[in-house]
Amino acid sequence: MRRVGLPVLMALLAGFVLSGCAYTYGMFFDTDFYRWEWLIIVGSAFAVVLHRLFMPKEEMKLTPLYGLLIIALLYVLALAHHPASVLSSLEQAIRWTCYAAFLTAIWTWFNTERHREYLVAALHASGLFVMLGALAGWMGLLSFPNIVLTTSDSRLSAVGSRLAGFMQYPNFLGAVAGAYLMWFLIRTVRSGAALSLAAASAGIVPTALVLLLTESRGAWLVTVMGWLAGLWSVGGKRAELKGATGTTKAKAALARRSANHQMVWLLYSGWMLICTVFAYRMIVGIGTRGEHARGTLEEMAWLIAICTAAVGGFVALHWLLIHVRAKQLSVAAWSGLLAGLASFVLYLPSFTHGRLSGGYETAGARSLFYQDAWLLFRHAPLLGRGGESWRMLFTQVQSQPYVGNEVHSGYIELALDLGLIGLLICAAVGIVMLLPIWRADRIGLVPIGVLLLHAAIDFDMSFGYYWLLLIGFLVCFMGASKREVVGRSKAWRRLGLPAAAVWLAAAAVLGARFDRAVQYREAASAASGTAQAAALRAAFDANPYWTRIRIELAELAPPPERAVLLAAGLRYEPQSVPLLWALGQLAAEQSNVQGAAYYMRLALRYDRFSLDRQTEAVVTLSQLADGMRAAGRLDDARLAADSAVTLFAAYKAQEQEHQALGVNSRKFAVTAASLEAAEQSRQLLLRMGLPAGN
Repeated sequence: MRRVGLPVLMALLAGFVLSGCAYTYGMFFDTDFYRWEWLIIVGSAFAVVLHRLFMPKEEMKLTPLYGLLIIALLYVLALAHHPASVLSSLEQAIRWTCYAAFLTAIWTWFNTERHREYLVAALHASGLFVMLGALAGWMGLLSFPNIVLTTSDSRLSAVGSRLAGFMQYPNFLGAVAGAYLMWFLIRTVRSGAALSLAAASAGIVPTALVLLLTESRGAWLVTVMGWLAGLWSVGGKRAELKGATGTTKAKAALARRSANHQMVWLLYSGWMLICTVFAYRMIVGIGTRGEHARGTLEEMAWLIAICTAAVGGFVALHWLLIHVRAKQLSVAAWSGLLAGLASFVLYLPSFTHGRLSGGYETAGARSLFYQDAWLLFRHAPLLGRGGESWRMLFTQVQSQPYVGNEVHSGYIELALDLGLIGLLICAAVGIVMLLPIWRADRIGLVPIGVLLLHAAIDFDMSFGYYWLLLIGFLVCFMGASKREVVGRSKAWRRLGLPAAAVWLAAAAVLGARFDRAVQYREAASAASGTAQAAALRAAFDANPYWTRIRIELAELAPPPERAVLLAAGLRYEPQSVPLLWALGQLAAEQSNVQGAAYYMRLALRYDRFSLDRQTEAVVTLSQLADGMRAAGRLDDARLAADSAVTLFAAYKAQEQEHQALGVNSRKFAVTAASLEAAEQSRQLLLRMGLPAGN
């Protein structure tokens, strides 16, 4: 009983973690992820200990743990060579440790054929939760922040609304839907019994519907590529092919089975397309009704009926396939696929066609990200600049004014963080983990490949849920290695396991500290006076690397302590624009003209497309010049006025440069406030008998 009950419990916990991470905004890399990180690390370690205590006869193979810990170590090593952000590098180290712990736990419990089906069930249930939850949000049955994104820009949506799901990002939801669609289709094609086939096929049409409603063209493309790869590899398991070396008859039987699976793949895909396009027509109109639209009872009834009929159709097709000959199967398969494609082309609403035929400006915008990322990569090509280098540094190299907190490519982000050396090590770790799947069952690379391919053109890797889902798919298809090197295994256990245990403990403690800092900061936001200052001080003590807390605490501190707090933060984020700007503002408040000009000029050097800061710098220095003249500090007045005029001249030249290029001129222009302040400084310099030619 124990040998069954414990794996079931672990599968329930794995499903809960996956669903919970998806529900909490996909665990986007923000402060909310701290709690999940240390809880997953502690829970995974506890799961491994339970396995050792209650299943001592089953061998524990913890080799997958070390690969991801190596990547975590790379982020720690980044602290030694001037990282863009100490906190971001530590965060990434904790995150990769969390992934390593999760991988170790589910690999320990589900690396055998006997137990792997429990993990399959957990992944299946979690996928249905994410897809049905997204559809419930589209239908108006579920209230969740930004589960549907509405827009009047036809370049962003043909319908006017895009399904974003719990992750609040349509493109990432589309990638998850594409991977799960391939997963459900594989399970359906390979199901033998009617009951298991019905369970496997229940997610196909809802998931395909979610994929369409996201309007993510990148996700559509990688899903089609995954489908083609699935058609090629669905024939059979690699292990079975190796096992068919006994007789020619066995080989022929396996070849027929492989061909049959490919025909079933085609036929089921055709039925999927027919059902999906009719379901899409029934509910797509909800998106044209604007924000907070709700489906009618008729639309809900049609959706339920079509999804139910789809499952019944898969079961009926399975029954018919048992009774047809091989030649009839081929004709039926291709006919079914052609019927599905025809219905998809004929019945897909005409306004949706525009999403495929135009509006590719976003692709051009991403090319700007990639060009600027190359410039940033060249600054530290071998070792990178540590965690979240793009987010911390992109304003220094951006060629045009855009909002680019994400570089829209997980692999480019890894290259910026860890450099070429780190990227190669990450690639080696990935290859080592994918090779067993290539050898055991290549069809497993299809849903995994959809996730990996889409991450090349979007920031999927910035979601914790992405990595946990990817790990789940890896373990499901990763066959146990049959080749063991005893001496090396013992060496790893003697040296590797204690070191890994210490590493996991340190990461959990640090993650808990960062989580505690978040709680203190939340308490400070609800307090005032001395209570607010005490809460912020406690948050700062728990996480002194967090620039936001440092700035908020400095605002409540007396000026001398404020200067020390802010300046000390530059040790952890030496090119932090918020820190430099806060130091410039503080210097201006203290009538320190030289300090104000220096820090503001440096902040604008690192963030030259900020209209607010460009304007504020000129206005602040102009006002400071007037104040210094009134106080009789003429040298400081001259310096402040000259700095204001000089900064405005650079601001104006930048505007003219972009107008000449004909790009983004409406997004970056001189403001009236800065123009007026600069003119006042020019007049002040003229009255003081100094040239104001700048």
